[in-house]
Amino acid sequence: MTANGEGDGRMAGRRRRSSNQTDRIDINAYLKFYGFDCEDIEYKYEWLKHGRDTIFMQSFIPSEPIGTVLVVHGYLDHAGAMSNLINDLIQKRYQVITYDFPGHGWSSGARAEINDFCDYVNVFHEVEKRLQNLPSLPVYVVAHSTGGAILIDYLLRKQETFQKVVLISPLVRSYNWHLSRLGILLIKPFVQQLTRVYHKNSSNRDYLDFVKQDPLQYDKIPLVWFEALMTWNQRVKDYPISDANVLVIQGDRDRTVDWRHNLTFVKKKFPNCQIRIIHGGDHQLLNETLPLLNKTLEYIHEEFNKLNLIGKS
Repeated sequence: MTANGEGDGRMAGRRRRSSNQTDRIDINAYLKFYGFDCEDIEYKYEWLKHGRDTIFMQSFIPSEPIGTVLVVHGYLDHAGAMSNLINDLIQKRYQVITYDFPGHGWSSGARAEINDFCDYVNVFHEVEKRLQNLPSLPVYVVAHSTGGAILIDYLLRKQETFQKVVLISPLVRSYNWHLSRLGILLIKPFVQQLTRVYHKNSSNRDYLDFVKQDPLQYDKIPLVWFEALMTWNQRVKDYPISDANVLVIQGDRDRTVDWRHNLTFVKKKFPNCQIRIIHGGDHQLLNETLPLLNKTLEYIHEEFNKLNLIGKS
């Protein structure tokens, strides 16, 4: 592994990061802790300045890459939660670009807060612009949950396309949407955040145990984030449809997002989309048991390979 970057402090056990804190990290400890397989690849990381925030951005570059994949994590997660996917992609010779949302992982910002989902989209756009400096290769995007909401917004408003966008368990509405909205309205005058409940969102028990010990997770849910989601839900309805090349992979045991409503919404906004259902899969399809994880990865590469063959014909 060739590692480039500027971090030299150590990860601090199970310490939760504070608001607007940009830590110096022991990058080798970080990569080992989250199980990244960086042998025989070039690895880089940097801090991307965006407004008042610094965004932690990483690149995993195998020799002679066949494409570039931009990986976007979900709410309360970070790039480390996507290591199964990232390892699989670099093994198949894709270079991977990924980053932590503001207020997530090693990026700065108030933990797990956002005032407007447009802020997420703007950060994605800044990261995406960095791809223009890379060698010309096919560009794909894989986005999970809230990352899916970001890509939905980005594609509908900017009408820019990638070779393929894969949305895994995409967020449009959360589970029990109407009840949650009512609850937020009732408690908003009295509290600003809720204690996070670690729901069973995967059948992989090792993952469920690990996420509770993950020092880059956050154990509160600020109400301002849910308010931003509600506002975004109203706004995105008015966006025009898109002909973007979208694949949705969704588990049918998902109780984190309102997946039936969300699939209907995606099909309406992206008439050319394809949908693959993972039977028995929960919300964290990229951290599921091996058979379900492999099926998810199989669907991703099935689409990538199909496009690669078309490009060579």
